Amino acid sequence: MKKLTSLFLILFFVGVGAMAQNSSGPAAMNQMLSKNVKYPAEVRAENKSGFVTLSISIDDSGYPMGEPTVYSSHEKLSEEILRTYALVKEKWDPSFLDGKKTGEDYLMTFEFRLSQGGEFIKNPLTKYKTPEKVDHLAALNKAIEENPYSSKLYHERGEYYQMIGENWLSKLDFNQSSFLKNQEITHVVIVGYGASNHPKSL
Repeated sequence: MKKLTSLFLILFFVGVGAMAQNSSGPAAMNQMLSKNVKYPAEVRAENKSGFVTLSISIDDSGYPMGEPTVYSSHEKLSEEILRTYALVKEKWDPSFLDGKKTGEDYLMTFEFRLSQGGEFIKNPLTKYKTPEKVDHLAALNKAIEENPYSSKLYHERGEYYQMIGENWLSKLDFNQSSFLKNQEITHVVIVGYGASNHPKSL
């Protein structure tokens, strides 16, 4: 399978910026996705991030058939990806499969990520806050329960298991991550930069 150069595109909105980084998949499809996908403003305002995975069925001619199955914990992100997918589906070309077999089901993964540098005016009180303790394993388990077809989530949990010495569990997750990644026809990262340029009240 040929290697394709990653594409980077900055999308500008009123008062905010968003960048879509394509880490895999045919260039034409990735360009279309980068041009159309947006990080919803209301989701950025809530400081929400997350994964959306679409499972699509491809007919014997290489075209998507039926409606995709959506795996995500966030309704607004799912709506945005379905809107974008509908635009791509209208202009679908079998070459988007990049040589993968027709008549199969494949995954399209979208990762919404907030940039930590998006806040123009920092709240001086935030540095005095005590960081909340996070149960990283519980968070990963919950994310995988909500989206069981994200290769990235399994890889991250595999790294966590490896860090705490659970080597067999780590291997299982790395194997699952590799399997799912082979079923992906694209993995797009959408980076959002801040919800507002206005300072928040202290």
